[in-house]
Amino acid sequence: MNKRLNYRQTEILWAIVMAGSISGAARLLNISQPAVSRMLGQVEKQLATKLFERVRGKLQPTQEVRSLFDEIERAQRVMGRINDIADSLADCSAGSLNMTAIPSLMHGLLPQVIARFNKEMPNVMLRMHTDIVHSMVELVLQGEVELGFVVFLTEHPYLTVLPLTQGRMVAAVPADSDLADRKQVTLAEIAQYPQIVVGSRMPYGMLSLSAMDSQGLRYRICADVPWSNQACALVNIGMGVAIIDEFTASKNLWPNVRMIPLKEKIPLQVNIIHARDRALSEAAQRFIQISREYVSNRQ
Repeated sequence: MNKRLNYRQTEILWAIVMAGSISGAARLLNISQPAVSRMLGQVEKQLATKLFERVRGKLQPTQEVRSLFDEIERAQRVMGRINDIADSLADCSAGSLNMTAIPSLMHGLLPQVIARFNKEMPNVMLRMHTDIVHSMVELVLQGEVELGFVVFLTEHPYLTVLPLTQGRMVAAVPADSDLADRKQVTLAEIAQYPQIVVGSRMPYGMLSLSAMDSQGLRYRICADVPWSNQACALVNIGMGVAIIDEFTASKNLWPNVRMIPLKEKIPLQVNIIHARDRALSEAAQRFIQISREYVSNRQ
């Protein structure tokens, strides 16, 4: 029996993994539940293995599916790009531009750039992804996205790294704390409060903790979260203080959080990355130009 999977079959497996149920997968794909069940049965018979098991009412992928899932997910993204190109050919549009950025840049720096780009090139559809830097590099190298906006990554053997702008870390403190009215605070003052760390094994958290360690400060970590906006959500309910990037701080969406400059400068370098061996599209080149114009005007 042929054990090769076609695209539709991988799409069914992806939908079941994402939704956790046959009914959820059917809603994602806009087909009937019996159709999903029937195709899953065909795939399991074709591969001669059970791909899902029911755990507390949810379909959990077996190890066999987990080993396939990364490749299945990648296939979905590739197919999305193919469909974008097909759509642009069909309606004579200018195609799409796939980009990735860490969340703090996506929320705090890029919206204005995106708006300006869209005004200038309205026929280009933007596909935006957020992720950690390591995964972003992989996406760029594999050609799944054309541009990446990162902090800290300054060189790579297979990437072109273009400096964009600099930033710094700031303190996020509860509005009712003793620090809220300060014009600036020191790391020693911050260390007196419970710390919400933006990734103790990720760049922002490592930078802030290293700065405290270099001063011999003692601190207590009450929470470790992956992104600055999540740290701000916890500061907002008075759980502690956080040292976050200025890009997230510039879009303060939390009513009970005050953003205070740090006396000690903890610098951030923002760069744009793209694959060294691929020529940039016209849209990508223009997006870079608009990004540089925007940060130049805001400095």
